[in-house]
Amino acid sequence: MLNTNYTIQILPQKRTLSTVPGVSLLEALMGNDIFLKSDCGGKGSCGKCRVSILKADGSSEAVNSCQYKISGDISIQIPEASISSPFIMDKAKVSFPAAFKKQINSSVTGSLWVAAVDLGTTTIAVYLCNMAKREVISSIALKNPQAIYGADVMSRIGAVSEEAQNLEKMQGLTIKGIEWGLKQLLSSVGDGDATLSKMVVAGNPTMIHILAGIDPTPMGIFPYQPVFYDARVFQSDVLGFSISPIQIQTLPNISGFLGGDILAAAQAAEMDSQPDGTLLIDLGTNGELLLKHKGSFYATSCATGPAFEGATLACGVQAIPGAINSIKIDQDQNIEGLSMVNPSGIPNIKPTGICGPGVINAVAQLCTTGVIKPDGGFCAGRDKYILVPENSASGQPCIYISQKDIRSVQLGKSALMTGIAFLLQKAGLGKPGKIIIAGAFGAYLTKSDLIRLGMIPKMAFEKIEIAGNLAGSGAVMAVCDNQYLQSAIEMTTKIETIDLSCNIGFQNAFIENLSFPG
Repeated sequence: MLNTNYTIQILPQKRTLSTVPGVSLLEALMGNDIFLKSDCGGKGSCGKCRVSILKADGSSEAVNSCQYKISGDISIQIPEASISSPFIMDKAKVSFPAAFKKQINSSVTGSLWVAAVDLGTTTIAVYLCNMAKREVISSIALKNPQAIYGADVMSRIGAVSEEAQNLEKMQGLTIKGIEWGLKQLLSSVGDGDATLSKMVVAGNPTMIHILAGIDPTPMGIFPYQPVFYDARVFQSDVLGFSISPIQIQTLPNISGFLGGDILAAAQAAEMDSQPDGTLLIDLGTNGELLLKHKGSFYATSCATGPAFEGATLACGVQAIPGAINSIKIDQDQNIEGLSMVNPSGIPNIKPTGICGPGVINAVAQLCTTGVIKPDGGFCAGRDKYILVPENSASGQPCIYISQKDIRSVQLGKSALMTGIAFLLQKAGLGKPGKIIIAGAFGAYLTKSDLIRLGMIPKMAFEKIEIAGNLAGSGAVMAVCDNQYLQSAIEMTTKIETIDLSCNIGFQNAFIENLSFPG
């Protein structure tokens, strides 16, 4: 029988990979743990996964790897700009209420190691914890490798709908990502052979369904309902983990787009004890909102969009080293300075792109300095605003904000503001009394930028709290103390969900909120 496998040689490293015919080059590389940028879900429209195919005559052809089907042995070169780093800057710090920190689990026996996972659409954050001390020993965050199937949940649901085997592929990628994070954490504390006793995973319903290997497609069509709502326990080896078998606990789902992540965040924010009118916003690819009023909770979800996480932007990257996260524009509309993500203090680091907090900061300043109009359009005939000019001698690519980028920010901010307005209307409130901003993306925003762009209602700064990654915090609390898991489960009975897609006034309000405040 003939060997049907083909080889991919990566130059100049001369690394040789083996793959089966018929798959895309992107999939073949992914199967060998080489991840390229792909914001469009393999549709060939973003152009971020481009590689060079080397021909026998010495010439080369640039192709989108997601569209190139393997039909023979090939040699390729991968530009640095196409490689997706598995790392991002530290996930926003976790913080815990005093009631959780002051208790110690003196009755814990056996392995003290437990793991909490914040399974986000864009980012997977893994926390290694000492259950007895209720401490996070170490944590790590990586890009969710599902991203090659699209930057948002609807793209990934669509990928499963189009090809059922994509569910198994995405599940495998998720498990591989979590396991990689766990191994890194255990090695970092000098206990690579240690075993975990349990794991809690918080995530939106789509991410939890994919982790469980359960078809998420019902959440992609009306009435957008999950297959299951309850908190479930899975055996790690049944799901496909290679670690020593443990139980994996997930938090409940509230609706098709509201899940354990907002419930975990609510535990960490002590929403039961917050005053009436407190609004919890978990910002990311999806915006999840929870409003407390008169002992009840109102919740909704809005598609803020992957641009907030750096995806889909013309020069967008996650918050990796070199990502621009803030800028300064002078009165003449010129770049006065910029800052980049650089947690390790790399000397002479070059800008690689712009991340979510960076684009929010940049657009806020473009509004303030008159580079763009309140309707989002550029003034003076511009079609983009250059942050860093190209320098071919040093290999520096041009980094800029495009008109499409600004429109993406407008769509996201309008969805968020409209969702807030409808929650307040449902509760009979004119404005929130307090706002808690959670999420990795939200943790790096400034209050002034949020208000300048009209992302949240204008209110006193002291009534706005930037709280860090509360979903991760809540997952840690649930894995260390079962009472917080039970509290999250019980909270689902107190929440009334607001379905914005079924509200006839949503579209009109959404359009009205597209403009930036004057």
